[in-house]
Amino acid sequence: MPQGLLSGGEKPDRLSPWRSRPSRHPIRSGMPFCLPSRRRPVLVAIVIVTIIFFLRSDSLPFGFGADRPDRPKLEYAPACAQAIDHLRNRSYELTREVIYQKRCIRPVIDRDVDRAALTDIAQPLVGEGQLLQLDKTCAGWEEPSCDPIQLKVPPAYPILDYSHMIFGVATSLERLTESMFQFESWMAYSGASLIAVITDAKPKPSVKEDAKFEEVARKFRQHGIEVTLTRPWNTTVTQNEQHFTIVRDLLRHATPDTKWAAIVDDDTFFPSLYPLGLILDKHDHTVPAYLGGLSDNYDAVKHHGFMAFGGAGVFLSLGLLQQLDPHIEACLDEEHVPQGDGLLKACIYGKTKAELTVIEGLHQLDMGPDLAGLYESGTLPISLHHWKSWHQAPVDEMVKISEFCGSCFLQRFKFGTDTILSNGFSIATYPGGTASVNLTQMEGTFDGYPGFEWSLGPMRVPLDRFHKKSYRLIESEKVGRNLRQIFVHRVEDDLPSRHEIEAAKGAKIPHPKISTMRDEVVELWWEW
Repeated sequence: MPQGLLSGGEKPDRLSPWRSRPSRHPIRSGMPFCLPSRRRPVLVAIVIVTIIFFLRSDSLPFGFGADRPDRPKLEYAPACAQAIDHLRNRSYELTREVIYQKRCIRPVIDRDVDRAALTDIAQPLVGEGQLLQLDKTCAGWEEPSCDPIQLKVPPAYPILDYSHMIFGVATSLERLTESMFQFESWMAYSGASLIAVITDAKPKPSVKEDAKFEEVARKFRQHGIEVTLTRPWNTTVTQNEQHFTIVRDLLRHATPDTKWAAIVDDDTFFPSLYPLGLILDKHDHTVPAYLGGLSDNYDAVKHHGFMAFGGAGVFLSLGLLQQLDPHIEACLDEEHVPQGDGLLKACIYGKTKAELTVIEGLHQLDMGPDLAGLYESGTLPISLHHWKSWHQAPVDEMVKISEFCGSCFLQRFKFGTDTILSNGFSIATYPGGTASVNLTQMEGTFDGYPGFEWSLGPMRVPLDRFHKKSYRLIESEKVGRNLRQIFVHRVEDDLPSRHEIEAAKGAKIPHPKISTMRDEVVELWWEW
């Protein structure tokens, strides 16, 4: 079946609103497929004419039109009430008609609140909602009564100086730039510094490339990130091995204030430096120290061994950097490990007396594609990884709530008898009631979940669309002193899942036509 066409219950290939689609190139016999240059204009013309024909037709080929969600560009629609005009944000990609409801939250700061406990609220959170026609004048909208629901939450994290931390990343210039907003989320104006080794830099510096480096560095600094871009000092090693050789870069850029150096990936994400700082403060930075987390995936640990996995974050004391520096070339020659974390482990174990101290809460997240079970488990992660590859999560939008109430990020609240808010990630309703679900166990929403109990604890079988309905966060926006969270239940979520289709073994699965369905939006308005 061609990519993007619907068959039975297949989900449409819809672009995520906060990331770009990776390019796809057909491959044949190991070489890129290409047409002779003289035929390309003819082919392009045929394709354009064909697309225009079908777009102007009442129906599309292969039955696609009947199952295609209607997601117009709503920003050009007639004016509607200012209170809901934000729903036309292009990045939301909502259907023409939506079911909309708004709930107001009035937080009560409580320093003694147990954020690990499931807070029980008698009031319901999700109701029937009202139909909005976003392509018109938002017809059908009436200002809802918004009686605030009081929630006890912890206080905001204190603002501290983290100039004793230096972070190092080895990546391409493009990937570094793509992750700027995520770095900003946890690093901006913190005092911590970022050393970025640009692995795709040309061997010989050029004026053009230097100007590009400076432009990227300027953008990062405009967003409050103290960054230094540098070329690899050793251009003979692979990009992966640069995650080991960056040890020397970190030592060169250390200051008298530096206590801890961290090696991270460009998709390593810390919800906040405050919990991390509390953990590091419990360890002695004056001695050679090697801190980090194992992979959540036991197969990865079996393959790579007992080491700190860099996606979760590797933390080295300044003393350990100094001990490693004179041995880097020898370790590159002696160790046949084509992997940066493995090289670092082998060099530390072979040349120093430091041993790994495992830090809980650092998540490598070598699994996917749906990590809802982790994000809805009530745990507070210290770090997250693979949020733009193995799985997809708008992590910088998710953590905006923590600016107001610190560890309330991913704190769980139960509303009525059937709804759970995992703060910053989702609202989930359970038709059979929450009493029918073991909420003390993590839901195994990711592939191969039975093999993760060793790192994530007891797990339960994932629920299908008949037993759980989810609204996922797509954006958080500060409005004055308040915060608006937008949660959406997509049309596609009501289609049969891949597992349902496989279980049907070719039998036809009835499902509603997408053209008759609507996205559902729940807006939470936090009044601070």
